[in-house]
Amino acid sequence: MTTYTIVNENRIEIDFHGVKPDSTIRGKMKAAKIWWDPSRMIWFGPKNDVTLAVAKEICGEAISVPVKKYVRKVPPRDYALKIKIKDIIAADKAQFAVWERQLREYVNEVMGEDNATYVGDSVSKSQESVWLNCFKFVATNLSDLSAEKQEYELVFEYSLPGTVHERPDVFLLTAQKAISLEFKRKGAPQVDDNKDDVAQAIRYKEWLENHHKVTKDRSLDVKSYLVCTHNDAAPGSFRGIAILTKENFCDVIDAELEGEGECYFIDEWLASTKTEMPDMLQAIEVMYREGKIPYISDVNKKCLKTVLGYINEAKVQRKRFLILINGVPGAGKTAVGQSVVYEENKNGDANAVYLSGNGPLVEVLQYQINQAGNNNHMGENAIQGMKDFKSEYFSTATRENTKVPQQSILIFDEAQRAWDTEKLKRGFSEPEGLFDVGERIYKEKGYAVIIGLYGNGQVIYDGEEKGLVLWEDALKRHTDWCVIAADEISANLQGLGVRKIVNNDVFLPVSLRADFIDCSRWVEQAIGRVGATVENAMDELAKLQKTSMRICITRNMEKIRARMEEMEADHPEWKYGILISNFAVQNVVRKAMPGWNIGYHGKNTVWDGGYGPWFAGECKLLTKACSVYGSQGLELDCPIVLFGGGYIRKNGEWITNGGSFDRQKRKFHDPDTIVENNFRVLLTRARKEMILLIPEDRILDETYRFFVDMGMDEL
Repeated sequence: MTTYTIVNENRIEIDFHGVKPDSTIRGKMKAAKIWWDPSRMIWFGPKNDVTLAVAKEICGEAISVPVKKYVRKVPPRDYALKIKIKDIIAADKAQFAVWERQLREYVNEVMGEDNATYVGDSVSKSQESVWLNCFKFVATNLSDLSAEKQEYELVFEYSLPGTVHERPDVFLLTAQKAISLEFKRKGAPQVDDNKDDVAQAIRYKEWLENHHKVTKDRSLDVKSYLVCTHNDAAPGSFRGIAILTKENFCDVIDAELEGEGECYFIDEWLASTKTEMPDMLQAIEVMYREGKIPYISDVNKKCLKTVLGYINEAKVQRKRFLILINGVPGAGKTAVGQSVVYEENKNGDANAVYLSGNGPLVEVLQYQINQAGNNNHMGENAIQGMKDFKSEYFSTATRENTKVPQQSILIFDEAQRAWDTEKLKRGFSEPEGLFDVGERIYKEKGYAVIIGLYGNGQVIYDGEEKGLVLWEDALKRHTDWCVIAADEISANLQGLGVRKIVNNDVFLPVSLRADFIDCSRWVEQAIGRVGATVENAMDELAKLQKTSMRICITRNMEKIRARMEEMEADHPEWKYGILISNFAVQNVVRKAMPGWNIGYHGKNTVWDGGYGPWFAGECKLLTKACSVYGSQGLELDCPIVLFGGGYIRKNGEWITNGGSFDRQKRKFHDPDTIVENNFRVLLTRARKEMILLIPEDRILDETYRFFVDMGMDEL
């Protein structure tokens, strides 16, 4: 008999009492966002009209059960399976199938926690066959181990702390060693542009050595092996990583276990947090102080002093503060946040962390620190991706997270882009999740500070359009927190009474990006759909033309190349590159850049892993364009803003346009504003100069004339 339970006002559960539902029923539940909880063997989801209707359909109204008044507190599990070697050797086909199902359920759970890319079943058939191949390989090739050594446990799909679910295949732990085994159903490791198996094994080893707290605290010897299971695979080594095959697998494992003791702290190891390295924090401090890291040197000193004063007040008087810093584009919000990290992490203390959901910004800042410090892991001590942080410290619908970060000060970049409940898929919003972590910090350390760097008019993703409302709602639920904000933000925070502290020193009114030249006023009048006029745009452009900021327009890419040659001669230190909207139309772009592919992972767009090198200098090759997703929060001396047909002038007005917009608009509550925000971001990235590239396409003729008639110089 199948029953459903309304747990509380936010949660519903369906129990099939040991019977596996058929694919049709599973499809209905997943469509309603009802997911499988392997720890309790039930299906669960948010309580709403849709999930309630599905539950009643499956169970029948007459057999629903009374409301249970309880809140489950299940400690987080950071791995899929822990199995003794002897049990794998003794297992039959049915047992392998059970383990395979448990692995699949675990991976689906963790991949669905905070990554909207994965919906439903994220495990492919090929992945399932890899797991089965791994079980069979271990069973066949470790059967000659002694009975004592067969008592050791193998841990499958362990999520490395502080990462977005990076999961080495298998871990073998002893009292003195942490051994990573990465299985490949290949005759030899793949090492090419598409995949580098050896680099993967090296990364796992380096991560454990540098960032796994228990491993570091207990000085464990970290080993990493690649296991090639194909019958024709040959043993060997590459870049310091040994390749194990059926010929030597048992001998190597036998030798590794010789003289070892059982890992009596295995549960502690599996629950370990990511650690910050004091020596690297001290090295970062030196680089900050000596000005070796870009984007940090220009800081609004008054704002920084005010923020540090509130942090000290929180420490001394045991308070909980939310500080919202806002300002004009280029005013240095990122620099203030980074300077708080520098000031609070002096002498190797891990007291503040900079969090950003802007993956490219994280990548670029980490890349710069790593390059300056000549260490591939240094940047992770000062800059962390929000996805990593959520994975490590946020609760989920099925379990309460009790982990506490080392840091007491959480600096959340681009707070205006915080995810709402629907986007986060955990039953609460990102601000609510941060406050929950802040409560844990306060309980353990006696104070907590969350700093939100808030930029107006820069929301570009779905699930981020509610903005300040999310912070206001979270504050109303957390009544022990006070918020410090300037007039512009505090006026929109209602019902907080004395918990709202107005201080205009946390507003940054002057752009530092372009020698204190603020082009945002011109941008608002030039591309705004509401409250903007051509006359005002002309006036603001005229003011800019009296400064050192040069803005030009062209429809000819060759003229841009000629200008870049001049720039290389006059200002070789300047960085320039092509920026593009997320709604650009490929056929329009090709009118200016023949043959370009700007599609998903297209050869002419920058993607994950490439932002650091691109902003470090590859941008000057003009072979790839960086989208709004990659450029928000960053800057160039001379951006070339390519109008790709997604936002055009028609009959005297700005309109959204194109197939890319049509495909994406259903994701947003207000898609037209999202496109407008795209250009609000693109046109405020310049430090010294900016060029607008308008392809020779008739749909852009009016757009081109609009800027020329405004008084813009043609290149």
